[in-house]
Amino acid sequence: MHSFRFSVPLAARSLLCAFSCIALTASCAYSPSTTLPETDTQALQKAKSVDATSQITTSWWKVFEVAELAPVMKTLESQNLTLNQAEQRVKRAQFLLAQVNAGDVPTITARTSGRSGRDLDSGRSSHSTSGGLGLSYDADIWGTRDAQQRSRQLGIDTAQYQFTEALLDTQALFINTLLEQISLQSRLSIAMQNVEISEALLNLVQIRFEEGDTSGIEVSQQRNTLISAQSEVLRLSNSLTLNERALAVLLGNESMQFNTPEQKALLSLSLTDFSLPEVAPALSAEVLKQRPDVQLAIAQFKQADLAFYEASVAGLPGMSLSADIGVSDLLDLAQGWTLGAAVSAAVSSAATLFDGGRLEAAEKAAKTDVDLAILQYQQTVLSAIEALLNSQTNLVFNQQNYRYALASLENNQQLYRLADIRYKAGDTDFLNLLNAQRSFFSARQSVISNYQAVLSSVIATYRESAGADITSS
Repeated sequence: MHSFRFSVPLAARSLLCAFSCIALTASCAYSPSTTLPETDTQALQKAKSVDATSQITTSWWKVFEVAELAPVMKTLESQNLTLNQAEQRVKRAQFLLAQVNAGDVPTITARTSGRSGRDLDSGRSSHSTSGGLGLSYDADIWGTRDAQQRSRQLGIDTAQYQFTEALLDTQALFINTLLEQISLQSRLSIAMQNVEISEALLNLVQIRFEEGDTSGIEVSQQRNTLISAQSEVLRLSNSLTLNERALAVLLGNESMQFNTPEQKALLSLSLTDFSLPEVAPALSAEVLKQRPDVQLAIAQFKQADLAFYEASVAGLPGMSLSADIGVSDLLDLAQGWTLGAAVSAAVSSAATLFDGGRLEAAEKAAKTDVDLAILQYQQTVLSAIEALLNSQTNLVFNQQNYRYALASLENNQQLYRLADIRYKAGDTDFLNLLNAQRSFFSARQSVISNYQAVLSSVIATYRESAGADITSS
């Protein structure tokens, strides 16, 4: 025996009415409440003299023309823990978007139940089973879900901008730290040479003292110079150890050392192996707009505006649709089986009439967040312009300073050579030789430091330009 009971006409009318309401309110959707103000980039426009492409690139370090960098930079991107965290934030943002998108389709639930009983007086047994399917859907009549989806998409964009920002920062930090390591090695080599020179000079002064040609003061002065040189060797050796650990941490090396042939090859380089590119003397406003921090500020403003819209419609009536199909007496094995079914549908709507000002306060707070995002955008752009101009100014300064350092080295090298010849010939006193020795040592160190400063300025300029191609054509 089979039996079916349906109330389909009523359910159909209810659902038809609900979808009609959705169609009537479909035009209610998010639209921006305001726009970002135009930012004055006159400082960049006035200085613009050449065109630079505005495309962000994370392979800007290739301008140094150091082939040994390529495999290590690839390792840096895959193993650096800061970048790994930034990548996970992008994935998380994608999952959050998928979560909101799931609201576009109805939710379906299923239920089953069974019951058995026995009457102790009559000895009769009874059995019943039932099952059902439920369907529910929240209509997006005010565009709230659409706003949430846009916000989640902006969340993905934000996470990607943050990843790019972190990657550019990490690349710049790694190369600067590598340059410091190479510079320390060069300065340590010079310091060790200075120790040898100081020891040889001390022996010479000691011999002249024993011969009565000089005083004990000069011996003590040269001994102090030797001790100072030895102390410098110790300091540089310690700095080398600490700096190598910093490099290892950036690469995710738990050994705290450079432990692959590719990584060790970097330590055999000299600063002069890094080519100096001809950087454009001025950058355009287009480069500024492509910076990840500027793009991030724009995305955060849009997110704040979407949140303001959500707050503004929070108290308006919504609409929920639901339908249910229930089935009972699924099986009765003793007497054949009977089936009873019922279909129901419902439409519900609710609106907030009084909440003590909670929703109004939330809307005002969201509007304030929009105003704050605008101010943050303006501050970000202003700071970016300053950073761009400062990087160019520092690059020009360090380039000129390096030229002076080279001239000073040439002069002090000649001075030291002449002072050494005259002292050995007895034509000048020891103090002149000592000063010439210190000046020559200082000039050699200065050349290394100034060349490193030029390279660091190039790194800073590319970093502040978000890796854009800013080489002079």
